Amino acid sequence: MAQCPPCECPQGVPLWLGTYGDMVTLILTFFILLLSMATFDTQRIAQAIGSIEGSLAVLEKGSLSEINPPNPIKGTPIETDIEMENVVNIFASLITDYNEINRISNGPSVELEEAEKGIVIRIPEDLLFESGSATLSNASGISFVRRIAYELTKLSPNVLIKAVGHTDNVPIRPNLFFADNFELSVARGVNVADLIIKEGVATERVMGGGEGEYSPIANNDIPSQRAKNRRVDLFVYSIGEDLSGLMENLGQGS
Repeated sequence: MAQCPPCECPQGVPLWLGTYGDMVTLILTFFILLLSMATFDTQRIAQAIGSIEGSLAVLEKGSLSEINPPNPIKGTPIETDIEMENVVNIFASLITDYNEINRISNGPSVELEEAEKGIVIRIPEDLLFESGSATLSNASGISFVRRIAYELTKLSPNVLIKAVGHTDNVPIRPNLFFADNFELSVARGVNVADLIIKEGVATERVMGGGEGEYSPIANNDIPSQRAKNRRVDLFVYSIGEDLSGLMENLGQGS
């Protein structure tokens, strides 16, 4: 039997295979090094998984569907809007009924305006005070303020009220009680606030003050319009609103 010629193949691993093995080992070492330096944020991983599942329509239990969720929007709760809407309806109905009675007796009318942060109830001077006085003396006006206080006691404690007195620009005669229009307006606002408190509204919900002649709503140069500036404004608003704007010009609190 003929014998095979001796094999001339090189002994051991081929050179190219050794080089390839070294390269794979280096790549593996490189990735292990990267892995050792990596940090994992479990929250972001869960959000990323939720995003993938959401895109495949398999989102469950309200998982987040975004890797970077938006910042929460802060704003006035819906309950506050509903609450103030109810306040407007309540006092609009009350003022309508009161003005109907005054119309029959040719008395002055109460006005209601919607303000940026609530409502304003404008009560003419004649419904509350004698000229130059801060003493509540008109029975009809006093009854009206008491009815407002009664409605406030039924509303949420978040609904506050501020009574602000106003005058025209005609100087008053200095006396033992008031040196000028500003002092008169403050006393009027405080006295109305005190009446509301006496009717059962919590003290912390009521404020009183005045602005004198410095916030007119009509032309003081026209006598027929000047009387509109002699008034007490009742601001009714929710504590959930930003009240800084309403408080800036308050002359004095009760």
